Amino acid sequence: MNNFIVGQVTPDMLQKITYGTYILFGCLTTLGAAFIWFIVPETKRLTLEEMDIIFGSEGTAQADFERMEEINSEIGLTAILTNQLASAGNGSGSEAEKRSKGEHAEHAV
Repeated sequence: MNNFIVGQVTPDMLQKITYGTYILFGCLTTLGAAFIWFIVPETKRLTLEEMDIIFGSEGTAQADFERMEEINSEIGLTAILTNQLASAGNGSGSEAEKRSKGEHAEHAV
């Protein structure tokens, strides 16, 4: 939306204030850069949980994780994954599961 507004007002500004248009946009860019440099916190090499703390939304990621676990449990995904891990761990499993895994491996190649 901002680019649309700039595109609409720039021709009028160039006609009425000529070079002042460039000074105005230069000042706005400098103010924006100063805001980012001094006000916005650094987020490089931070985890999402650490960024939650910085931006004041502590626990959001944990709440999302807990909600996802609850949903997985409700739809039975947790039980399915647990059974698959258990059968893969002891080398057993039904023939249908082995065929299914083999089909998935063939399609992946």
